[in-house]
Amino acid sequence: MSSHRSTLFAVFVATLVLTLAALACSAPSLAVPPTITAVVIPTATVAPQPVSASATPGAVAPSATAVPPTPLPATPTATVLPTAKTKSNTSLRSGPGATYAILGSLAPGLAVKLTGRNADKSWWQIEFPSSPDGYAWALASNLDLGAAMGADALPIVNVPPPPTRAPVAATVTAPPGLIPVLRADKPQLTAGECTTLRWDVENVDSVFLDSGSGEEPETGHNTRWICPDATTVYTLRVVNKDKTTQKYTTTITVSACGDTPIISRFDASAVEVKAGTKVTLAWDVTCAQFVFFKAGSGERQPVSGHDQTEVQPTETTQYSLIVVAKNNSEIKKSITIKIVP
Repeated sequence: MSSHRSTLFAVFVATLVLTLAALACSAPSLAVPPTITAVVIPTATVAPQPVSASATPGAVAPSATAVPPTPLPATPTATVLPTAKTKSNTSLRSGPGATYAILGSLAPGLAVKLTGRNADKSWWQIEFPSSPDGYAWALASNLDLGAAMGADALPIVNVPPPPTRAPVAATVTAPPGLIPVLRADKPQLTAGECTTLRWDVENVDSVFLDSGSGEEPETGHNTRWICPDATTVYTLRVVNKDKTTQKYTTTITVSACGDTPIISRFDASAVEVKAGTKVTLAWDVTCAQFVFFKAGSGERQPVSGHDQTEVQPTETTQYSLIVVAKNNSEIKKSITIKIVP
């Protein structure tokens, strides 16, 4: 029985083998798939960039721009202003002329800084901190310009015309505590001394000043440098709008003159000028019998003791003031105007 089973199993195995072989011969051939080779693409290694703590993510950093160094400010050069001295009591005005408002006055011998001039150098602008703009104007004949180096190089300052004064009613008698209409800085003088006469009136038709030798038309606000030889009464006559007249007087008392004349002033607005430039010569002489003015080698010309004249030299010229005393002796004082290129 066992042998029979073994035979059957062998037959089964043989049949199975034959069947599989037949199937293998009749089956179609299968294609072998190609071998796929992996291609490795190299990856560039990028070094990490430092990121600023304040940088916004995704923002592109701007390129750096070279900034030039800031230049240091230049050291300012100090300007040295020419210095002059007052020769007498000097009224200071807001512009170069007697019609401008009075800003103040300076005593003789004070140093002032020159800052400008008018075209003919008859008035000089000076530093005056008390004025609204820090400047004032002084008449050239009241200044000693001998030590004012470089004064001729100062600029010509153009000043607008003086403003029209607001009308104020004139009064005959000044109320207590107010400045009198007509007054003198020094009402009592010794022979040869000078002083400033001042007056102020407004809202009037016309004004006239009589210094003892007749009336002269004047403005309502003005000053006059006076050097009387003897006691003199000065009268200011005011004509009002309604044509009524008022008079104001002041007396300057002067001691008797001696035998020697006194030349208290003889000066020029400039001593070095270009040919043809106008120069003002002014003088004050007291206690003299006669006074003469002489230009170069010309003839003597009689003049008053308190006057001024304008000259226009074309060459270096000496100008002389010749004073004759009561005993007929003479005193001479000269100024040389030099012509420069």
